[in-house]
Parts: sequence; C-alpha cells; structure tokens
Amino acid sequence: MPPSESNGLSRREELLAVATKLFAARGYHGTRMDDVADAVGLNKATVYHYYASKSLILYDIYKGAADFTVDALHDDPSASARETIYHFTRRLLVGIASDIERAAVYFQEGPYIGEWFTEEQVAYIREKETQVYEHVRDVIDRGIASGEFYDCDSHVLALGYIGMTLGAYRWLRPHGRRTAQEIAIEFSTALLRGLIRDEAVRTESPLGVPVDALPGEADTATTG
Repeated sequence: MPPSESNGLSRREELLAVATKLFAARGYHGTRMDDVADAVGLNKATVYHYYASKSLILYDIYKGAADFTVDALHDDPSASARETIYHFTRRLLVGIASDIERAAVYFQEGPYIGEWFTEEQVAYIREKETQVYEHVRDVIDRGIASGEFYDCDSHVLALGYIGMTLGAYRWLRPHGRRTAQEIAIEFSTALLRGLIRDEAVRTESPLGVPVDALPGEADTATTG
C-alpha cells in the first residue's frame, strides 16, 4: 500500500509534508523538485501534476502556517485579557511544537517571499500577520484599560510577544524532558507576570488559569 494511503495522508499532503522537511533542512533554493520527487518516491512529472511549481509548494506551507496562527486567536468573549493571552500562547506553542519544520520554513524564507509569490499571495500572508499583531495589541490595550495590566506601549509589547512566541521553533525540540503543554504553560505564565498589575494574581502559578489541555492540543514533548 502506498505510504500516502496507509497513513491517511493524501498524495498532495504527503508532498507538502516532505517538501516542508526538505525546505527546512536545505532551504528553498537548495531544494529541487527532483529532490521532492525522490523523497516521496514519485517521478517529477507526477509531482508537477500536484504542484505546478516549487513556489506553489512554498505558498501552501506559508498559507497553512498563517491560517493556523489566525485560527489560534479564537477567544472566549468573557475571558480576561490575561486569560486570552495565556490560552493563545498555549495554542501557538503546542501548534509550533507539532510542526517545527513548517515554522522554520516560514521564518527562514520570509525575507524572500516577494520574489517567489504573486502580489495576491503576499497580500494574503501580510493580512494574516496584521490580524495577529492587531489582535495581540488590542488584547494588551484591553488589559491596560481594565487595570489588569500595567500601562505600557502595546505596539512594542505586541511585536515583542509575537517575536518571542512564534520564534520558539528555534528552541523547541521533539522528545525532550518537558511536554509542549508544560512548556506553553510555563512560558505564558512568565510572559504575563511582566504585565499583570495585581500582585496577588501575578504570583499565582499558572496565574489561576485552568491548565487542562485545550481541545485539539497535542501533548508533544519538546525541549531537551
């Protein structure tokens, strides 16, 4: 039975997964369509049947990462700013841990997507990135307005938060001593302690937020 049938992946999904690993290891420029075909065990003509160009594979990687990050924004309208950031951080880190290579490709190739993507494709990715930034900034502003967070520059804090969280692919490792869930809880708690005004809340661990796994979160081990 072909691998794509035995593990439940479609052939296109299998190609995307293999290409993601190759791009992460060798870079986009360092990977040829022949390399993808060889790794999957197909001829190049069959690969081109599913993806007409290498740039379309890269775009699917980018789109998947961008869509995942935006999907992770979903919130309980009744949640406090602290709870919103806490759960968003957990969803992001657990998701990144489950697909380190995709996150690596996203950031490694980021400076060059204008060369490889159409204007519409670049605009789609930038729109998703803007949605994430605006959401985080607005949550911080909400926390400041409610008195939950210290007064701060929400623009700077939002950019710093996004960089630290999404950049976690650099140090998250599979099969380490801590699970992704444990790391996400510790990481989000540490981040929030710098924002929370109430001393009694700030010293709680993990900040009084339920620690049960959220729906769809994997419990992948991640650091050494």
